[in-house]
Amino acid sequence: MRNNLAAARFIGIALVGFVLAAASRRLEAESDLRFRLIDGTLIVISLTSDRGENFDFVLDTGTDTTVVDPEIAARLLFVPKDQIEVVSLTSRHAVLRGTIPALWAGSGKVENVQVLLQDLHQLRGLDARIAGILGQNFLAHFNYLIDYRRRVVRFEVGDDVRNTIEGDEVAIQSQEDRILIASEAQSHASAQLSLVLDSGADSLVLLRTASQRLNLPRRTPLLQVVSGGQVEMPAGTVPMLTVGSEKFREITAILPESEPGVQMGDGLLPTTLFRALYVNNREGFVVFNPRARKN
Repeated sequence: MRNNLAAARFIGIALVGFVLAAASRRLEAESDLRFRLIDGTLIVISLTSDRGENFDFVLDTGTDTTVVDPEIAARLLFVPKDQIEVVSLTSRHAVLRGTIPALWAGSGKVENVQVLLQDLHQLRGLDARIAGILGQNFLAHFNYLIDYRRRVVRFEVGDDVRNTIEGDEVAIQSQEDRILIASEAQSHASAQLSLVLDSGADSLVLLRTASQRLNLPRRTPLLQVVSGGQVEMPAGTVPMLTVGSEKFREITAILPESEPGVQMGDGLLPTTLFRALYVNNREGFVVFNPRARKN
């Protein structure tokens, strides 16, 4: 440094740098949630109740409504409302529906969260700390980044994520609170598909009409874990699956025999196929495997 003015200028810049770095760390601390992977697939994050108590939830983009285990309901101040019928790929059953006052994800809060009470003993058998499943009725309030490499979910504050990444924006085709993504599959035939983006699925799932359009050969059934236990489901191999600019070759697909009783497009697209993904609910798009923005 040639003089005191230069030294002062350098110190000033350094102090600004430290302040910005500290602010960035505070922002990250407020919006970043570390997660653990259960069974190699399920994202488990810690949420905070209105009482300030922490609970572990499975983040599931393929579920429309948040689910809570009955053993946890009272601690979340659950207020019952009515009973509804829940339909999955393998079963249908009645569950109690109600609300809890609020849930916090870092600095993000959703009030009067509608939840279903459902026995989660299968999930809790994998991890006894799991209290519930976080569905789209909570997640749709936020933009967020799921980073499997760093094991972090970042709930966006303003445009702090969008301003630091780039990549192809794939439009969301919302249906009954589910995120549908346009895809193309090729086998003996090719077909345009609309798949539910599902962070709770461990495999690509193609419903019967989709597999028929592809003329997809079936092979040995695979054992799948569902809410009611373990079941064998037919499987096949998709030679090519294209999602935005991402291409997957020789990918295994589960091929359920029966059609579900709810709208879920042509099947399920597991988020574990990607290293990271940015979901922008506000503007309606997803960026798969985003890159750090230059400059």
